[in-house]
Amino acid sequence: MNLPVQTQSEIAKLYKNRHHVELTIGILKNGEKEIVHYGPDQEIVEGGALIYPVGSICKPFTTSLMAKYISEGKLNLDGHINDYIRDLPERYYPTLRRLATHTSGYKMQPYTLLSSLPFFINQNKEGGLFHTNPFRGYPDEEGMMKIIRETRLKDQSYPFSYSNIGMSILGYIVGQVNGTGFWDSLTDYIENDLGLKNTFLGNVEMKGYDKKDQPCDCWQWEKEDVIAPAGALNATMEDLLRFAEINLDGSRPYLRMCHDIHGPCEKNANSGLAWRLEKDIPVSWHTGSAGAFSCWLGLNRKTGTAVAVGINCGLVNVEEIGFSLIRNEEEL
Repeated sequence: MNLPVQTQSEIAKLYKNRHHVELTIGILKNGEKEIVHYGPDQEIVEGGALIYPVGSICKPFTTSLMAKYISEGKLNLDGHINDYIRDLPERYYPTLRRLATHTSGYKMQPYTLLSSLPFFINQNKEGGLFHTNPFRGYPDEEGMMKIIRETRLKDQSYPFSYSNIGMSILGYIVGQVNGTGFWDSLTDYIENDLGLKNTFLGNVEMKGYDKKDQPCDCWQWEKEDVIAPAGALNATMEDLLRFAEINLDGSRPYLRMCHDIHGPCEKNANSGLAWRLEKDIPVSWHTGSAGAFSCWLGLNRKTGTAVAVGINCGLVNVEEIGFSLIRNEEEL
């Protein structure tokens, strides 16, 4: 695999002072896929089929299933939460579109000061965020309903604020469509609609490493976890490339809506349905972080090139590696 000079520089930066890096890069270009895996000491080794916790890359999968249901008339993108969750107090609730674009007004995380203090004390004892999934068991379904009932919002598109609880409410609604819940609904979609063999919700056994290069276990998830729609996914980079390919090839026309502009995002991007859309190039992308793991998936809607990056280290330059490839695809 020929890598741009900028990418080589970013990889060297990743490996500096780290001795246990597992880095997998997947590239789709001109209809051909290529996977390369770098082990410790930046050596190319066998292992491109490693399954990584891909964290928030779960969000585009959640909105893809939502888009399918919208195309089938089972959901309405501008339907409100209280159209699908009954017995809520009579007032305004955000639409699915606003949940999917992080413009609903819900906060980034579901924690309050009262609930977070004992959690973070316990988490610190267990080794910190790299070791402990902050969303395992919190909130439960009752807690999510409490957040929905007690959070008063205005009928407006709020400034972009990345919200795990907002995406999870969306996932909960998606899971009610067929009455099987989110976990089983997305599992069926991944296996039978997308045909992905190494992508699934739940847990994997793989060692990650924190910022001090100390070993960490993967975050653990339970089927009942409310925040699962925001980050409980695992996948190989090959499967992520296949997911990108499906988004590009038109075989599922409903996925096009996921890459349309539906709201504001950060300075250099707009919001698709979970996807971030660069303003200067036709690239849709998303980052995934899960404790001591970092992943990135991006696709160029014009050229058909896609890039997937998986790293077993947390808080590293995964976005820089991904963008160095997708922005310099002529060098690949």
